[in-house]
Amino acid sequence: MPTHILCTLVLLATIARAELISTGVGVVRGRVVTSREVQMQNLLEAVLYSKTPVKELRLLALDSKAFSKATQDSLLETVVAMEAQSFNVIQLGPGEVKDAEKKALKTLKNTGAWKTLEVAPHELEDGLKRKLQAKKFVQFRAQSSVLPVTDSEAQRYYNENPLKFDGLPFENLKENIKTLLGRAQVDRRLKDWYDVLLNKYQVKNLIAEI
Repeated sequence: MPTHILCTLVLLATIARAELISTGVGVVRGRVVTSREVQMQNLLEAVLYSKTPVKELRLLALDSKAFSKATQDSLLETVVAMEAQSFNVIQLGPGEVKDAEKKALKTLKNTGAWKTLEVAPHELEDGLKRKLQAKKFVQFRAQSSVLPVTDSEAQRYYNENPLKFDGLPFENLKENIKTLLGRAQVDRRLKDWYDVLLNKYQVKNLIAEI
């Protein structure tokens, strides 16, 4: 077993609750992503996009499924932001990062989890810039992945899934079906794109390898 995986395994085995342990949990083009970075990005995601109640804001146990998911999300966010910078198609507006910082700190500054991380100003700025760039680029890709769903495609889906529609006439459901198929199409295209990026930037999720 590689040394970096063995070290991570030993650390995870000693953790019974969420606490700050800055250990390598992933690699992106040779740069190690730490558990501390994942915890920081997870808290920022929670207050900016998930609207998580303050009382639920805490560090994730490093041996939990929630932390494993947060690690994968953080690695993906990192490579999406890197791709956005590479193509220079996403521009952040004046004050956008500062506005996000004010919004985040309004909730986080008095929480024990955030205080434990001891996030430096430049770390917060870099983390927010990465998150905003990634969100905007995903939105851009999603919009560019939309292809019209034809009536015949909707009709075929309706015919192949009769139990889902309980005998309701196709004409009453056509637009809803087309919307559903359009979203599924975008999701598939985004997943394929994510897989390409993870390979392109040589991403390793050390948590998943244990």
